[in-house]
Amino acid sequence: MEKEKEIEIDLGKIFHMMKKRVIYIILATLITAVLSGCITEFLIQPKYSASCTMYVYSNTDRVSSSSSIGQSELTASQQLVNTYIEVLKSDYVLEDVISNLNLNMTSKQLKSLLSFSQINETEIFRVTVTSTNAAQSADIANAIAQTAPDAIVKKIKAGGVSVLDYAKVPSSPSSPNLKKNILIGAIAGFAVSFIGFFIYELFDTTITSERDLEREFE
Repeated sequence: MEKEKEIEIDLGKIFHMMKKRVIYIILATLITAVLSGCITEFLIQPKYSASCTMYVYSNTDRVSSSSSIGQSELTASQQLVNTYIEVLKSDYVLEDVISNLNLNMTSKQLKSLLSFSQINETEIFRVTVTSTNAAQSADIANAIAQTAPDAIVKKIKAGGVSVLDYAKVPSSPSSPNLKKNILIGAIAGFAVSFIGFFIYELFDTTITSERDLEREFE
């Protein structure tokens, strides 16, 4: 019982002292939020993402046919998506894109700008290009879309792709997110300052009241 009382008194003292630190915690929160915003705005180079989408078909007769699509054909198309994505990641395709756009980069560097994703497990997939140049991101995505149909037929010799949507030049950067980074900075500043002061008060043995004397010397 005595130990529980002592713990309660200690914690009471700590939180009483923490009240005096509130202004410093608020200042630390504001400073880290502003600092995070400044770093995001002035030091981090913005990146722009542009995407195109393509539809995969497993039966080449579908190109000239108006017949309905069967479930087996849809399943086959969905299974081909990952195969086609790997083709588009190949040096064969990327070097052709580099040549067509006269890009000053290697296929490895170009690959680092790309991301591919199948949309909701359908026969549609998205190619996204992210770079520091908005127009270049769109140009690369569209060059891949234009190269894809012939490259896939030539290499896979099964099915094919058709372009659903070409990429448009993004009007705003996809990263960094200014609001998100400011919020993260504020949370980090609050957490670090609060924990720092809490630990300091926890191990501070300075006697500041009669209650401290009573606890220490009974």
